[in-house]
Amino acid sequence: MTHLYIKIGRLGGGGSDYSAFVQHIGIPSVDMAIGSGYAVYHSLYDDFTWMEKYGDPMFRRHVAVASIWGLVALRLSDEEILPFNYSSYATELENGAVDINKRVLGMPVSLSPLHRSIKQFNRAVLKVDSELQALQTWKFWSPWRNNPLRVRDLNDRLMMTERAFTEWEGLSGRPWYKHMIYGPSLYNDYGAEVYPGADDAIQTAKKTNTSESWQSVQHEIHRIARVISQAALVLSGGLT
Repeated sequence: MTHLYIKIGRLGGGGSDYSAFVQHIGIPSVDMAIGSGYAVYHSLYDDFTWMEKYGDPMFRRHVAVASIWGLVALRLSDEEILPFNYSSYATELENGAVDINKRVLGMPVSLSPLHRSIKQFNRAVLKVDSELQALQTWKFWSPWRNNPLRVRDLNDRLMMTERAFTEWEGLSGRPWYKHMIYGPSLYNDYGAEVYPGADDAIQTAKKTNTSESWQSVQHEIHRIARVISQAALVLSGGLT
């Protein structure tokens, strides 16, 4: 019997193929794999011959992954409404805020702007969810083509919300990384942090423990809150 274990995590790795898409310009991305690390990874022996003989004889895993990718592509291209669920995103934002709160406890840093923006984003999620339910009802009772502009508007908002989490200036000291919610840690390029700018600032502040360094943390909190509010406006239709 074959057991399938599915683990969904954050996209990390500043040098990974998806980095330019999600971390630089805010395009929703996914990285899928079957299996785990292997001994010859990125070595001289990591070639077709090794894969054919040892890594994946008959290329069954390659076929499986290609099939999954094909199904994802078909669904993204054929669905009238993009299958993006921002409810889980809101949960991740809240969890990130809880983590930051633990790390700055007792320090002169206020998370009120962040909490307000997350509540605003949660309201936008509820609004778009109700619109999706309404459109599904209309799809059942009347021809879908009767609401083409409504559908286009909703798809645009679902698509552009991720990009609204980016900021032109990028992370402090690392301007190429423009996504303010997800990005590699300054101290671990292979990992991914929620609120990477705040993580960088907190780690610096804990080393120096100066008023200026904690002010930098507060500044990063305001920057994050701003993009979350911006994303909420996009998702709710306030900027269209």
